[in-house]
Amino acid sequence: MTEVTLVAVRDTLQAEDVAHLAEIIWNEHYLPILGQEQVAYMLKTFQSTERIIADIAENKSTYYIVEVDQDEIGYVALEWQENTLFISKLYLLKRARGNGYAYQLMKKLIQQATDAKKSKLRLTVNKDNPSSIAFYEKVGFKQVDAVVSPIGNDFVMDDYIYDYTI
Repeated sequence: MTEVTLVAVRDTLQAEDVAHLAEIIWNEHYLPILGQEQVAYMLKTFQSTERIIADIAENKSTYYIVEVDQDEIGYVALEWQENTLFISKLYLLKRARGNGYAYQLMKKLIQQATDAKKSKLRLTVNKDNPSSIAFYEKVGFKQVDAVVSPIGNDFVMDDYIYDYTI
C-alpha cells in the first residue's frame, strides 16, 4: 500500500489548496447531514483560505495536506493543548476513503502525540455521521461526552466528543 504523507501548510497557495479540498469534501459528505445552507456557512466561516491562514498565523492550528503519491487526498488541522492533541479537522476525499489511508493517518497522529508526550488525542464528530463514528471506534477512540455548540447564523454543531488514550 502507498504511504500517506503529511505536508505542512506554510503558504497561501497551500492554504488555498486546503480550502479547495474542504469545498469538495464538505459538499461530498456533509450535504445530507447538514444541508446546503449550513455547509456553505461553515465553509465560508471556518474553512476559507483567509481563516486557514489566520489560524496558522495565530498558532491556533497546524494544518497538513494529506497526500498519497503527491496526490492531495485530504487535510488535517491539529491543536496542541497541554496534555492533548486535539484533531480539529480530519477530512478525506470520497475517492480516498476505504483504502486504509485514514488508518495510516491516524497511526501517524497517534505517533505525533506520543512523541510530544501527550496523554490523549481528542476529536469531535457529528452525531449523524455513522461512518466516521464507526472508524474512530474501530481505531480505539471512546466516546466521552456530547456537545451542542452554537456557531452563528442559528446553526449548531451537534457532536460527540471522542478520546484516544495513549
